[in-house]
Amino acid sequence: MTYSIFHSTKALQVFLECFTALAIVLAWRYPGLAVRPYRRFESALGSLTTYRWRAIVAAGAFPLLIRLALLPVFPIPEPRVHDEFSYLLLSDTLAHHRLANPTPPYWQHFETEYELVRPSYASQYQPAQGVALAVGQTLLGNPWWGVWLSVGLMCAAICWSLSFAMPLRWALFSAVIAGLQFGVFGFWMNSYFGGAVPAIGGALIFAMLAARKPSVAVWAAAGLGIVIVLASRPAEGFIWLGIVAIAMLYRRTTWRCAGAMAIVLAAGAAGLGAYNHAITGNALESPYLAYRQDYGTPQSYWWQPPVIVSSFDHHELKANYQDQLRYWQRRYSASALWASTWRRLRDFWRFFIGPFLTPAALFALFAVRRKKVRVWFLVSLPFILDHATYHAWYPQQSASETVLILLLIVEGWRGLRVWRRRSGTGLALSRNLAAGLTTACALLCAGLVILPALPSSLNGVRRVWDTMSTTASARTLAIRRLNRIPGKHLVFVNYGPTHPWYEEWVFNGADLNESRIVFARMCTPESDRRLMDAFSDRDVWIASPDAGPLLARLDRSQLLLARQLIGNQDGNR
Repeated sequence: MTYSIFHSTKALQVFLECFTALAIVLAWRYPGLAVRPYRRFESALGSLTTYRWRAIVAAGAFPLLIRLALLPVFPIPEPRVHDEFSYLLLSDTLAHHRLANPTPPYWQHFETEYELVRPSYASQYQPAQGVALAVGQTLLGNPWWGVWLSVGLMCAAICWSLSFAMPLRWALFSAVIAGLQFGVFGFWMNSYFGGAVPAIGGALIFAMLAARKPSVAVWAAAGLGIVIVLASRPAEGFIWLGIVAIAMLYRRTTWRCAGAMAIVLAAGAAGLGAYNHAITGNALESPYLAYRQDYGTPQSYWWQPPVIVSSFDHHELKANYQDQLRYWQRRYSASALWASTWRRLRDFWRFFIGPFLTPAALFALFAVRRKKVRVWFLVSLPFILDHATYHAWYPQQSASETVLILLLIVEGWRGLRVWRRRSGTGLALSRNLAAGLTTACALLCAGLVILPALPSSLNGVRRVWDTMSTTASARTLAIRRLNRIPGKHLVFVNYGPTHPWYEEWVFNGADLNESRIVFARMCTPESDRRLMDAFSDRDVWIASPDAGPLLARLDRSQLLLARQLIGNQDGNR
């Protein structure tokens, strides 16, 4: 909730911190306040745990229904970041019933961030998130519905898996916390980045590790979980695979259980190999590694040598590469390393914990002293080391460990409830914090409804919702305008000399011939003319993101003159 879209506004943070402080003060001063309503609510919540399936369904439906109700005031998000467009290309490719697309004609015009154009036209990413998006695109007409569904499945999987490690009522509570903290307003739900999919995989693996005598079905589910994580976050997938292998050495594993997991893993490995082969021509070379070899992004871990690329055809691709290389080079400076570590810890706290869960996270430090909790902390250490040595961090990189994070927080919450038992302070604090988190979410929902009616004199209040009401990008505005004009369009994008690399326009669908709007880079006059001939059935436009007019329609004979007037791409550099 405190990391909606990408960043929290200061107003939102203060709003949540004030609610947290109020919950703490009331618990300390009036521990007996509202005891009866709390007991009635807890009794009603406990009734959902009479049957495991009922709790699991409730956990999955909870974030889905809230987000569905908010659609009129919190609409389906527009993609804004390079990774999102790459995942959408993957979704569109799968929705066209293929794993890769042929290299487009005059492919230099279509080189862009995190997408391959050779030896095939495809996303650089592993397929799991693309599968989720393709389900939404195919069944409901928009990839976001796949995101929406994946968040519900994530909460359901968390409830199911944690029920092997704690009482079912606490497993349900964990899933509800996930739905409130990062399931409804967080950018896993409100972007196309992913995060919920690897979290599902991690939860399936955890269930096998936590169960005392896991059944064949639980072992098979764990195998599926490993495949899901490998197909979304490969580095974390191999860590989970190593943890499972160690667990198999220390517990009795029947041949039936091991065989069930092996069959699922073999099928998953075959599928990933086929995916790699369709895109790169090599079953053992992922598109991620192929793209990194050509364009140098994403950069390496700090303990690895950097990826060096000597030449680029386009300034924007080079700028992204240089920016990530600077991130990698922070390892040479103690102050830069400390600043990077502090930002990671801050962002981790914002996304996974936030003000309301902070007291429980502090009590988790005491819970780690218990053997059954300490083992899960030890399981988390390889992931902590993995993220601490990478040049950047976003919440989706820790997605597969979501179940571990929630387990530690909820164990801390359970410890908080029995703290100062005689006075009832801990119990009151745990109840007030849960009520405060729920109330804050309800007020954020209500605020989205009344926001359009707020007068301009209340701009300070409006800032609380700033990150949830983002304005349309210039690219989105251009697409809206072109969609109102009949026919097909070819848009040459002309960047100014100071155009920021992170505002890329050249992203397209899987089938360029089928797409109504195709964006292309300006290269040489001869190549531009050939591209226009290849798309001869389209109106031609020049988009100038850094200077007006934003869109200008051209006759085909005018392109050379237009280049002379606005300066071609090489001249701008």
